[in-house]
Amino acid sequence: MDGEQYSKDIAILWAAYKAGSFALPEELTQGEFIEQVEKNLEQYSNTWIVDDDTPVFASKRGPVAMVSTTSAGLIVEPRFVFFKWAKAKTMLRVVVSFLNMIKHSKKTGIILVRVNGDSTVLPTHLKSYDLLHYLGKSDANEHLYSVRGRGSDGVA
Repeated sequence: MDGEQYSKDIAILWAAYKAGSFALPEELTQGEFIEQVEKNLEQYSNTWIVDDDTPVFASKRGPVAMVSTTSAGLIVEPRFVFFKWAKAKTMLRVVVSFLNMIKHSKKTGIILVRVNGDSTVLPTHLKSYDLLHYLGKSDANEHLYSVRGRGSDGVA
C-alpha cells in the first residue's frame, strides 16, 4: 500500500498474472489476486520487483521478475518468479545480479537455492560464474545449491 492506494507494483504484478506468470488459479478478480499476493508475500522477509532491458515496454526497460527472500540467521533463501516476457538472457542477468548483490552483504552467510528437478540448467550453469554450487537432492524432485556470502567471512 502507498497510503490509501495500492502501489504501482501491484499493477505490474496484475499484468504478470494476466500473462500467466504465477502459479495461481486462472480468472481471479483483482481483489482476489491482491489477497493471494498479500498472503504469499507474508511468508518472505523481503521482496523486490526487478527491472531489466526488455522490448515489451516502450522505454525498452521494465519489470521482468519478482524476487523474494526468507532468512534464518545468516542463511538467505531467494525465490525467483520471472514474468512471461522475460527471455533466457534476462533471467541469467537477473539471477547473477541478485545473487552477487546478496552474496556481498555482511547479512548473508550462506545463500541456499532450492530448485525443482526440471529446472536445474540455470543453477548448474551458474557454477561457471562461481555463484552456485550443487549440494545434492533434498527430496525426490528438489535439488539444493548454495554459495557462501560475505557474512560467513571469519567464521571457522
